[in-house]
Amino acid sequence: GILRCMNTTTSPLSALSAELTTAVATAAASVAYVDAHPRRDASGIAWDEHHVVTVEHAIDREDDIELRLEGGATARATLIGRDPSTDVALLRTEAHLRPAPRADLARLAVGNLVLGIGRDEDGLTGASFGIVSSLDGPWRTWRGGDVDRFVRPDLSAFPAFSGGPLVDVTGAVVGMNTWGLSRRMALTLPVTTLERVVSELASGGRIRRGYLGVALQTVRLPEALRAAYGLTQRTGAIVVDAAPGGPAEHAGISLGDVIVGLGDVRIEDSEDLAHALGGAVVGTARTLRVIRGREARDVTVTLAERPDHDDATR
Repeated sequence: GILRCMNTTTSPLSALSAELTTAVATAAASVAYVDAHPRRDASGIAWDEHHVVTVEHAIDREDDIELRLEGGATARATLIGRDPSTDVALLRTEAHLRPAPRADLARLAVGNLVLGIGRDEDGLTGASFGIVSSLDGPWRTWRGGDVDRFVRPDLSAFPAFSGGPLVDVTGAVVGMNTWGLSRRMALTLPVTTLERVVSELASGGRIRRGYLGVALQTVRLPEALRAAYGLTQRTGAIVVDAAPGGPAEHAGISLGDVIVGLGDVRIEDSEDLAHALGGAVVGTARTLRVIRGREARDVTVTLAERPDHDDATR
């Protein structure tokens, strides 16, 4: 009688297993393997019928990118735009894709069950099961990109999972997993950030960010100096290197100058400057407030576009 009951009644674990299997199948229909780099495996997410979102760090060429889709089909794609600061690349293909359903992030909470989905070079689907281990507010990547929300899953993220989706138990996309935003762990770019960046890339092919060309370290400002110039902050950002031919060098910024302001924005460290430059318009003239020696002065600098390859300077 007991064995008969177990066979005819679905256990909670069996029900969960069936739901997760369905979620993987739902998400996998919108996941491609992206062959665009000789050494880096990546997956991609079908954003609409003809566009795929993937990780920028796995794009080595702009044309003749091969996609391997659900069911073994292959397609060619070209690069539409890329943003290294958020590690997002947008591809276009003539193949007809099945767009991925998107989750409502307002309902996302620490402890929610999630799945990482990827596709390998043979076209096979891979999945990893875990939970949302950490959530926080907006943050800035080490390359200066703005991300709407910090999302860290606790699951095994294999190399080909980079560029693939993190999905909820219904198979709806929470965000895109990537190894390109942290040197220590895989993180998830939330779907809200993807929507914003994809929209910008689709309209212009790249996101132009203001650039000074300086490497900085945080230094303490002496009390006497703060009092002399009415500075309310306790620290500033000292210039320890300047990119040759960069905007700062052209404006006469020297090693040892301490930046304490950009326009109306107070600068206490390199992150403050990166944030101020994130919304700055390339080609505009801005006023840098610097301390040179023990004297404050204003320096006018014309912002350039941040080079994709320059990660060391702001």
